[in-house]
Amino acid sequence: MVPRAVSGPVEPSPLVNDLPGPDQVTLRRVGPGGTWASDSAFGVALVTLWHRVAEAGGAVGFAPSVSRAEVAAVVAGLVDDLRSGRAFGFALNRNRTLVGVGVLRPGRGLSSHTGEIVAVMVDPELRGSGSGTRLMTALISQARDGGLQKLQAAIRDGEGLDGFFGRFGFVEWGRRPGWIRFGPAQDRDEIILGADLGAAVISTPVIETSDQGTAGVNRADSGPAQ
Repeated sequence: MVPRAVSGPVEPSPLVNDLPGPDQVTLRRVGPGGTWASDSAFGVALVTLWHRVAEAGGAVGFAPSVSRAEVAAVVAGLVDDLRSGRAFGFALNRNRTLVGVGVLRPGRGLSSHTGEIVAVMVDPELRGSGSGTRLMTALISQARDGGLQKLQAAIRDGEGLDGFFGRFGFVEWGRRPGWIRFGPAQDRDEIILGADLGAAVISTPVIETSDQGTAGVNRADSGPAQ
């Protein structure tokens, strides 16, 4: 999802708020300390969302033809990380349906001051609603509260996602040429983005546009990708 340019200062979205209207969308913390348990029901809901986003062509680690079983194999590890506290996340809920999720995994040991954004995705129907921005704002705020100083994310080249992440202070750190393969002669680079939370001035957009209404990072082994 690529945000449109906005004029004037923009106030960051609060971590928990509602969108007006009959289809209210709430932002909730997932896992320990949150109001949404990272249990089997959440896992099923995440598989449904992830599969739906992939089928719509979203850059979330799979081709549109991916099966639910393939998605479920990846989701299982992510849900376990959220349950154990090895990762933290936020989810968007509309009428008791999961319509967006963002997950960040803090580093360990000598990299405990860092974190990796392993998942950012929203339902295609929420395209242009600012939902991806709400998730990113929550993740970055929580990262700062947890003392993280640097963040990284991996994205698929050619999707315009560098523009979306750039709004939050991310810049290109490097590339893996031809790392993502859709088929014969259909290779794309994986772009490694990074942000210094101690130095970056984050400008939070309020409107996003995308052909798929999704954003993702390229970690199909640990979160949405490609």
